[in-house]
Amino acid sequence: MGMIYLIQVSFEKSLKEFIRYKFEMISMIAGLYFLFIAMFFGAKSFGLGIEANQSSLDSTLEGFVAGYFLWTIMLMIFFDTAQGVIEDANKGTLEQISMSGLGLNKVLIVKSLTNLLINIVICFVVLFSIMATTGYWLNMKVGQLLFILLLGSFSMIGLSMIFAGLALIFKRIQSFLNIMQYLLIALVLPGSSAFTPLVSSLIPFRPSIELFYDVALGGMNIIDFTIIQYVSVCLNSIVYFGIGLLVFDLCCKKAKRSGLLGQY
Repeated sequence: MGMIYLIQVSFEKSLKEFIRYKFEMISMIAGLYFLFIAMFFGAKSFGLGIEANQSSLDSTLEGFVAGYFLWTIMLMIFFDTAQGVIEDANKGTLEQISMSGLGLNKVLIVKSLTNLLINIVICFVVLFSIMATTGYWLNMKVGQLLFILLLGSFSMIGLSMIFAGLALIFKRIQSFLNIMQYLLIALVLPGSSAFTPLVSSLIPFRPSIELFYDVALGGMNIIDFTIIQYVSVCLNSIVYFGIGLLVFDLCCKKAKRSGLLGQY
């Protein structure tokens, strides 16, 4: 019963913040849109400048659209939990949250999941705006793409929990988080020969990324994938989510022993 109430309250809070701070949300959407447009037309001009094959250029730019969409989702999931811990520590509410009977980890996980739903909507708004502007339309089987993203998102939540745990102890990790946002770009490279099936299964969120590309760029359906591919996605999510929970729990215990939860 307590968990159901937590989910309800977290979703209502996320929705109200989205409505209350609509200027910030509009600014974020506009920022993501114009950042992409600048990179897209820069890449297109470069390709035309070196007289690249038009078919190859179109394929590359189409992959660029899909990759940017995935990068924004990964960025939002990754920053959400860690940034939330930093903000709660700044406001002095982190210690109060940790005193909840459900535990700090459960509160943060539920908060991450409710925010994820809203963030995915934002990312799809940006994606449709980008496709309408550039004319490069992906195979938008929204239900199937959502299923793939949600299935693999737990790996990114687990990764975010690791950095949230580090934020409990070290407090200021913003510089490292900023570096990580660029490292995440390497994970969304479409068709990279460096990502063999074994390597992909070991990288957080990468199995889901490959299924996403197969649907959005290759026109496949989720029923076309093998059991092994789904097992790879699920195991990837479970392992990284479990590691994230373990690291966060250890960091939380250390922070409590050191009296770090109540101060920034």
